[in-house]
Amino acid sequence: MVKRLMSKHLLPHRMTLLAGLLALPAMALGSPSGVMGPKNAPSPADQAAPPASFISNGKTVELEAFKGHPVMLWQVATWCGSCRAGLRTFAHEKALIDKSDIRVIVLRDYKNGGYPGIGIKKFAEQTAPSLMRDAHFVFGDDTKALYALYNPHHYVDVYDLIGTDNKIQAVSSTPSATFGKIKAFIASEPKS
Repeated sequence: MVKRLMSKHLLPHRMTLLAGLLALPAMALGSPSGVMGPKNAPSPADQAAPPASFISNGKTVELEAFKGHPVMLWQVATWCGSCRAGLRTFAHEKALIDKSDIRVIVLRDYKNGGYPGIGIKKFAEQTAPSLMRDAHFVFGDDTKALYALYNPHHYVDVYDLIGTDNKIQAVSSTPSATFGKIKAFIASEPKS
């Protein structure tokens, strides 16, 4: 009798647990599963930055338009928390950026890394609105070609530091955690 009562009492709980366990794979498939870019990738060793274009304010912009300036080409997803933290870090370090010659090109990953999310302008306006009016910052969207060249592993948060000589100096991720690397890059580049 006790066994029957326990079975009847526990059956609904078991069914709820089973339903929850069966739903986990579906939820995991629907959740962003992008990998963060490497924070300490090996230096590209004299690799020239390949020519590519992106979209900003509805226009195609060539990376070569920034030749002669140090460039940080940063690819983000607008649903990415570390990307938001990185943009806030740049807002906090705005005085340093404004004293330099760097151009920080912030691009939303091609198709936002495969997941829905707000556009790049809204992302910047919500996270660090002061950067929207700063000439050192350019906001836009990856083209499929640029994404394939600069982010073949489809990382969620990855940046390339490109020197005035048009060579990739470093590839890294998570500017909020690696800003020292960006600061050292800025200091090493000549001002035009």
